[in-house]
Amino acid sequence: MVYGGRPSRGCRTCRTRRIKVCQLGRSQLCVLIADALSNQCDEGKPTCKQCAKSKRECGGYRSEFEIVHRDQTRSTVRRMRRALDVQHSPVTPTIVFVHEQPQLPSPRPSPPRHEPQQRRLPTSSTPSPPPVLAVPVAQRAACYFASNFILMPLGQIQHGYMEYLLPLIESAPPDSALSHAFNACAFASLGNRVRADSVDFTSLSLKQHTLALARTHVALGDAKTARTDATLAAILLLSMYEGITAIKSTRMLAWRSHIDGAVDIVKARGREQMCSTKIGAHLFHSVRQQLISRTLSAGAAPPGGADWWAEPGPESIFAACHRFALTTGEIRARTTGLLANSGRDSKSIEQIAGMARRIHELDHEIASWLISVPSEYRFHTICWVDQQPNDMFNNIAEAEAFPGRVDVYPDFVTAGAWNVARISRLILASVGIRIAAWLCSPMDYRTTAEYATWKHICEGTIAEVISSVPYHLGWHTKQRELFQNSPNLSGFACGEQEPFKALPAYLLVWALACLKNHDLTHETQRAWVKARLKFIEEQVGIKYARIINEVDIRFPSMLIRQDGQMRVPDAFRNTTLRVLSNLSSTSEDLPPVTR
Repeated sequence: MVYGGRPSRGCRTCRTRRIKVCQLGRSQLCVLIADALSNQCDEGKPTCKQCAKSKRECGGYRSEFEIVHRDQTRSTVRRMRRALDVQHSPVTPTIVFVHEQPQLPSPRPSPPRHEPQQRRLPTSSTPSPPPVLAVPVAQRAACYFASNFILMPLGQIQHGYMEYLLPLIESAPPDSALSHAFNACAFASLGNRVRADSVDFTSLSLKQHTLALARTHVALGDAKTARTDATLAAILLLSMYEGITAIKSTRMLAWRSHIDGAVDIVKARGREQMCSTKIGAHLFHSVRQQLISRTLSAGAAPPGGADWWAEPGPESIFAACHRFALTTGEIRARTTGLLANSGRDSKSIEQIAGMARRIHELDHEIASWLISVPSEYRFHTICWVDQQPNDMFNNIAEAEAFPGRVDVYPDFVTAGAWNVARISRLILASVGIRIAAWLCSPMDYRTTAEYATWKHICEGTIAEVISSVPYHLGWHTKQRELFQNSPNLSGFACGEQEPFKALPAYLLVWALACLKNHDLTHETQRAWVKARLKFIEEQVGIKYARIINEVDIRFPSMLIRQDGQMRVPDAFRNTTLRVLSNLSSTSEDLPPVTR
């Protein structure tokens, strides 16, 4: 056996720092040259002088048996490193990730992993340093983004979310706008979720975002690339980047400009041309979904009208939900114009009453549609959370599920579609209350039968949205015992099934914003919703939720105050009361709040 040198008996801290051991014993010579040996471990107990001098915690000493028998020679270390290099290609830089969320086994089948068996070596009782993940930063970020935002069809579910990115990025050049936009979102989302000791994800994402903006500007200036799928996908990623990183309301102006640019590209290409290919159809759906948030947040009508955004062919449940939301935005924008510009004459009152009837008709259509949703797209209740004691309001922020029922859905996209329809009903009800207040002013609109009808619809709809929140934030993954017949869930592009994912939280923010700001949300519900938004901001890493939490508005009461500056003349009071009476009789035929 080749002699590998005398094993070190120094403390673990000095061995880690590569400090040699003083081998001169207690002779007079050791005393004379103590200063020269000040950088060596003296094997002092309980703490060596090197550790005491540098104010470090001494790691203690190995047992004599471990020193003699444990094989830690350089040749052995080199052999182990060569064996590891065969399995893992050399990568740079090496980073240490900490405070990541624990991962659950993926529900999707995966090929077995064959790992070489290694000889188990004796370990000491002292804690070992955290493991080092030698993974390239870009690869790590790309995998994280794909495993949290790109939802692939799986099983009977034939829809996903942003699945068009995989073929587009695979064919995109490394210096393209799409590649830089994807990297910007990947670095930003990973940086919001984990902490790296040696990597500044903020600077990396900002650099990629700047390059993406520059490449997008160049692409839009070229007639050949301005209307391509890759350019449109890059713009959608840029809008998502603002939602991931925005911590100030001014950043949402950039989000709106990106959505407006994507809408212009779709309008220029035409609906038929967009839907002629599979990737184009997916992009058309994504732009339409972003347009819903854009129009409802701004109170504006969709460009071209709601009918223009209807997809050719049979209407899917997602297209139906989008049509409801866009039509709601159209009705609200027109109602706002009528209330702002109409006088208190009989003609104006009849016009506004006609708009109120149109609101009832659309709400009736949405409620009937919710009843007739096919079984494969329906949710089911897995449990009921009991009411807590009287101190529940103080502890409501810590509750993962609000008291009441908890629902699960076939997949996150389907759950988002249900909430789009529900939020459409909430906004329609708010517009209906606003019209009722305008018609009966200066009377208290809360005493009318019209208000009672809309109040009942809002309270039931708010409860339904709240019952879907635990599913979006991964509460169901911690309650495996409640799943006897687990539905087929869509899988993400890569990664494992974590306790919560970023995509469902991203889709949930807008629904929670409507609940937080609605007049008919109870204060305990509002406190719980604000706590969920804070969780999405801090734990999931969607910084847009912080802006939503900071906005302190109430609707429709604030808009009613804006509309109620003029008093109703006595000559028209009887007319308005008659109109409200007719609307109340019409609303009695509406279906109840449904599952």
